Amino acid sequence: MTTHARFAGAAAGRPGAARGALLALAALATLLACDTDDILTAEDPDVLTPRTLNDSSALPTVLAGTIGNFQIAYSGGADLSNGGHEGQINVAGLFTDELLSAETFPDRIGVDQRTVFPGNGSMGGVFLDLSRARAFAEFASTRFLEFAPGSADHAEVLSIAGFTYVLFAENYCSGVPFSYLQDDGSVELGTPLTRDETLTLAVAKFDSALTFAAAAEDEEQLHLASVGKARALLDLGRPADAAAAVADVPLDFEYVVESSDNSTRQNNGVWNYTFNSSSFSVSDVEGGNGLPFASAEDPRVPSAPGGVGFDGTTDLILQLKYPDETSGAVLASGVEAQLIIAEAALAAGDVAGWLAALNAPRRGALAAPLPDLVDPGDAVGRLDLTFQERAYWLYLTSHRLGDLRRLVRQYGRDAESVFPTGEHHKGQYGTDVNLPISGTERNNPNFQQCLDRDA
Repeated sequence: MTTHARFAGAAAGRPGAARGALLALAALATLLACDTDDILTAEDPDVLTPRTLNDSSALPTVLAGTIGNFQIAYSGGADLSNGGHEGQINVAGLFTDELLSAETFPDRIGVDQRTVFPGNGSMGGVFLDLSRARAFAEFASTRFLEFAPGSADHAEVLSIAGFTYVLFAENYCSGVPFSYLQDDGSVELGTPLTRDETLTLAVAKFDSALTFAAAAEDEEQLHLASVGKARALLDLGRPADAAAAVADVPLDFEYVVESSDNSTRQNNGVWNYTFNSSSFSVSDVEGGNGLPFASAEDPRVPSAPGGVGFDGTTDLILQLKYPDETSGAVLASGVEAQLIIAEAALAAGDVAGWLAALNAPRRGALAAPLPDLVDPGDAVGRLDLTFQERAYWLYLTSHRLGDLRRLVRQYGRDAESVFPTGEHHKGQYGTDVNLPISGTERNNPNFQQCLDRDA
């Protein structure tokens, strides 16, 4: 398998050097987040500023910071001084039918119940982590544009920026504003963008990454940007264009965002909330509509009994996809490329092509092949099978929320037939189909609230 694994230490050359660089970059990333009130009032912050990293020798550090900040935003961390970082994987899993709350913290129970308010403190931190990752990737792009334009590393930071926009579009309501910190320390305040505007911006980032990766003749970066672009195009309702974008991505490609035991901040956050705190359990037919993840007995969604959760009452089913603190999380893969090709074929009425693309990963992506799927024989069954395959292959990689929203938005399914609904084991499910923008964004005078909470 061709695996392209990225973590902060790899970019900086020496793990010790990477740790030191990331401590400084974490401070800079705080400035780059969207909560602008502190930025505007700080007179003499004791942190690195953009102009500090202003020569080519800083590029490895900038790349390390980009990857490190994205890891926290994507797979989370276990920084005990900050109570942990859920990451988008945990949040999307908890909001949908992948994970179930087994703890007592009201903010996370609200996410599991699809009742999330802008003032939710836990989700405010998650939003801030993704905002930091997005802003720092954008900052990194400006540095590579100045000192190493068109390099493979430049393509990588652009792709990471693109994925942050995709995650905002898939997991949050329409209307996220994106602000930028300038070299002189001033802040260019963003205005709210619709979901489709955000996805279009993501496509532009991936297009630039593709141009630079082609110039650098870097196949791994070409594949990363191709899968990212296709994912955004699929979200935009352009399946044929999405399939064309990943036509050349091999099945054995993987881009893995690595975690580390260098520090708790760099631990895998899914492992943390499963094994370290017993907070999240694997779901099973959650809310009536959920898939049988815990009982599937499928190698793509491994799990095991884990006793009782943190709340002392909920059965804890341990996810085994991320069994330790150093487990990496796949961001993009050739398997996902085949799933995109399959969905495009189904949309075009090519049943044979659809089934062939669905079966390709089952034959060649696991050590022990899975049996071939058979055609259910009708449109509803084919669509259900497509999204079930996506759910199992892409389990706990922050795809599920975007997919459930697409079932509503693009395929006309009713939200209450797609999301967990009815009686929750700690109350009742709500009706949210996405996460709200954190209330901390009201420091930006251009922002008031979500433009809409639609799928």
